[in-house]
Amino acid sequence: MVNQSRLVSNFCKLSLIDGIYGKELDVARELLARLEALGLEATMDDAGKTFGGNAGNVRARLTGAPGIPTIVLCAHMDTIQSTRNLTHVQRDGIITSDGTTILGGDDRSGLAIVFEILHVLREQNLNHGSIEVLFTVAEESGMHGAKYIKRSDCEAEFGFVFDCQASPGNYIVEAPGAVSFTAVVRGRSAHAAVSPEKGVHAIQIASKAIAALKLGRWDHTGMLNIGTIQGGTAINVVPDHVKVTGETRNASESKLRAQVEYIRAAFSKAASDDGGGADLEFMEKYGGYQFTEDNPMIVAARAGIAAAGLDPTPLKYAGGSDANVLNKSGIPVLNLGVGFKNAHSFQECIAIRDLVAAAEIGLKTVQAVAKRD
Repeated sequence: MVNQSRLVSNFCKLSLIDGIYGKELDVARELLARLEALGLEATMDDAGKTFGGNAGNVRARLTGAPGIPTIVLCAHMDTIQSTRNLTHVQRDGIITSDGTTILGGDDRSGLAIVFEILHVLREQNLNHGSIEVLFTVAEESGMHGAKYIKRSDCEAEFGFVFDCQASPGNYIVEAPGAVSFTAVVRGRSAHAAVSPEKGVHAIQIASKAIAALKLGRWDHTGMLNIGTIQGGTAINVVPDHVKVTGETRNASESKLRAQVEYIRAAFSKAASDDGGGADLEFMEKYGGYQFTEDNPMIVAARAGIAAAGLDPTPLKYAGGSDANVLNKSGIPVLNLGVGFKNAHSFQECIAIRDLVAAAEIGLKTVQAVAKRD
């Protein structure tokens, strides 16, 4: 039932509109106009004001039949880099840029998919429940648009996010919460040649702490990384100050808390052993989630995937998305595979067959929700 020509055309047109995170106003205006042309009352909220952006989330509602659960369909407006001067290249069923810009598949493909679902529902007069449309801003810079949405803002029983580069048929059942941290290690300065014994070497303390940490992957979605180290003043001075930043992730909240304490203990011990100090600050970036297969939205998605002729495949994914934030806010959502590849690079691409399959899955999933007893 999906109109491939229209879907591809809409994707290409939407990806031409420049709108990196925090500067999505032109994209938002286009989406508002398209939603209103479909007969939906659409609004833009004030999310942008909370982080210095020039636009807010675009929201709309399509009223459906009573007695069917209300769902939300979500995708994000922003791109990680500019798509200004984007030139599309279609070859062998694959859409790419000409290699001088990103394609914008992440996540203009998601926007096009939601619009195709709305078009087909209207054209075919298909039975469906009420649908809340949510197009978010600033996903790439920290899910700021999704963080603006409260549970009370959304009537949906559950919903679906179209923002995963896994192939259509995949759906994310586990994704980690993420905590960033800053460790400021304090030592004591001294002349490195004349009186090094009077100093306490902050960089050495930090090095011992880092060496004690298990960096890299912990499990399917768990990880720990040190990202930056800054400190010291001159090569002949024992450094009295160094700042270390990093992040840790895990889908299990209890494991994530344990990882935070593990980091704190490593820096505290290294500082205590060498007579220095360490001040640590932790900040939650977003929450994690874990779903079981009996979850109603997964039951619906599996039915939709099967009806589209694909094998439903659960996926444990190490990255974050608006789904993390919405789930943490109490709005259950499932992130579905769209199929864009090499996201955030000039080699980004999407197969037309995947774009069509993802739209078919979305449409069939909406129908599966309507058939639920």
